[in-house]
Amino acid sequence: MNLYKDHKIINSLRINAFTRYFAEVNNINEFNELKKLIDQIDLPVLVVGECTNLVLKDNFEGIVVKPMFNRIDYIENENIVRVGAAVKWHALVNEMVSKNIFGYENLSLIPGSVGAAPIQNIGAYGQEISNLINKVHCYDYTSGKFISLSNKDCKFTYRNSILKNSSYIIYQIDFLTNMKKEFNLSYKSVKKYLDTNNIDQEKLDIKKVARIITNIRDEILPNPDIVPNVGSFFKNPIVKKDSINTDEFSHKDLILWQIDNFYVKVGAARLIELIKPRLEKYINVSLYENHSLVVVTNSNANQNEVISFSNHIKDNVYRVFNINLEVEPIIIN
Repeated sequence: MNLYKDHKIINSLRINAFTRYFAEVNNINEFNELKKLIDQIDLPVLVVGECTNLVLKDNFEGIVVKPMFNRIDYIENENIVRVGAAVKWHALVNEMVSKNIFGYENLSLIPGSVGAAPIQNIGAYGQEISNLINKVHCYDYTSGKFISLSNKDCKFTYRNSILKNSSYIIYQIDFLTNMKKEFNLSYKSVKKYLDTNNIDQEKLDIKKVARIITNIRDEILPNPDIVPNVGSFFKNPIVKKDSINTDEFSHKDLILWQIDNFYVKVGAARLIELIKPRLEKYINVSLYENHSLVVVTNSNANQNEVISFSNHIKDNVYRVFNINLEVEPIIIN
């Protein structure tokens, strides 16, 4: 185990964040050593991957743990690929696409690590990681036990799972390799791309679909290596349709997906676009010009500024639409 004191936490918002202790766990035998350290110092624990979905405080008085497992192993006769937590998600997608393994292509170019992906049940363009997972292998740093969670055990819901706010350290995940060989092209922006570029769906293969998803994301979402961000900052809220305030804007002005006879999922980006002219300007934080769901910084922001700006957005959305927006990234207290 590699242990560092007063260590900087590299994160995609580029908040200048430090932690008292930073531990890299390289193999399962080092978890016992980690457990002894956690029990000894008796400080909060934060498990991280690439920190692409965290809003960090300037100083974390605790221990940050980063699993460094980076193997990809195919389990013969089980239709499973076992992937280490430190493998970058997009690298795994590229691996699956190169082997014509379906189901992963719509999740192309999502930043972050494999180990962090199931915590938020990442998803995009009609696909979620919960559809691809067989088991999640963890170490519980409170009990000192190894645990393997089935897909059902994880209790996946929209951008959530039992893994969030738990004492589990994900070190590897078993993914399915026998998904049905069909493409999900139903998402509005995917359809628009196909129509705009006169692409014949009958001639698509898995590599072309992955490239299309990558192109769409490149057009509307900033690269966190260039523009500091954590991707979508707000979830699409699910509300009763008749609870939406239509004093200023009608249902036709919104993007709505019908859930059942009463509930709809509302496009959060559209809500923010409509109230955007009312927003005050912040010095170090703003909305990305090509996508209203993305909060960006100029590399000088701290956690308080990011939270203040997001609360300002939430307040305006609630005032106009009677809809509460929920933040998608994890705020570290």
